[in-house]
Amino acid sequence: MKTLIIIPVFNEEKNIEKCLKSLLNQTHRISQITVVNDGSNDKTDDILTKISKKYGSVNYVIKNDSLPVAMPGKKIIQAFNYGLKNSISDYELIGKFDADILLPHDYFEIMIQKFKKIQQLGLVSGTIAINKNEKWVVEDIYNKNHVRGGIKLYKKEAFDKIRGLVESIGWDTVDEMNLLYSNYKIKVYHKIICKQLRITGKRYSKSKFINQGRVMYLMGYDILLCLIGSFKFSIKNISLIPFFFSLYGYFSAWFNRDKKIVSNNLSKFVRSYRYKNMFKKVINKDY
Repeated sequence: MKTLIIIPVFNEEKNIEKCLKSLLNQTHRISQITVVNDGSNDKTDDILTKISKKYGSVNYVIKNDSLPVAMPGKKIIQAFNYGLKNSISDYELIGKFDADILLPHDYFEIMIQKFKKIQQLGLVSGTIAINKNEKWVVEDIYNKNHVRGGIKLYKKEAFDKIRGLVESIGWDTVDEMNLLYSNYKIKVYHKIICKQLRITGKRYSKSKFINQGRVMYLMGYDILLCLIGSFKFSIKNISLIPFFFSLYGYFSAWFNRDKKIVSNNLSKFVRSYRYKNMFKKVINKDY
């Protein structure tokens, strides 16, 4: 299966070469790896220029109108979409990956087998581990069935069905809800470990929980779902701060009448899906 990988990059001089080597050394040859320099002001450009000259499958493009700052959500997906416009169109799988990820050498070979085996599979990934005290430890900060934003691999048919990725914060949840709404399956294979060289959210720690609250509003959560979600953030972090920051983000978006990133029908589906999952967890005593 022809595979296109797009990597938005901002100031990744420490990680990008390691990331690309893990992609170039795969048992399944990736048709094209498009790296989008999204406003970097370190040595990222020098490294990418050198690598792209050496490897024909590495397509290096520069987004000249990008601000030289790291921002979650919209900026990243704008860079991704810019890369998509400047990449091959003849592919069967498309991935949005981060520049601080190291993959097992047979990652894509395994994932292709999964796509071929499960007809309705629209999105897959392994799981992410970070280095803690010289040991690679699987992160436990999100729902275990959520495909993380840095390792998303879509079937093109499914990607086209949901009209690609939304240029907004919360894009990596909207895509999953859209796929489920369109009757596609999503799978996370927990035995396949992807190493992440940077701690998740380190760049955005100051606004992390405010943004998560805002995403809940943009996704069409009602107040009860927002309260439950905010409470879970506090439980995970053993602090009340995430609860209040998350509520602030939600109600700020509400009072500002921010434009939602889901249709009315998808919003209803999202709420129904969340409540059903909660009831299942309560019944199974896992919640």
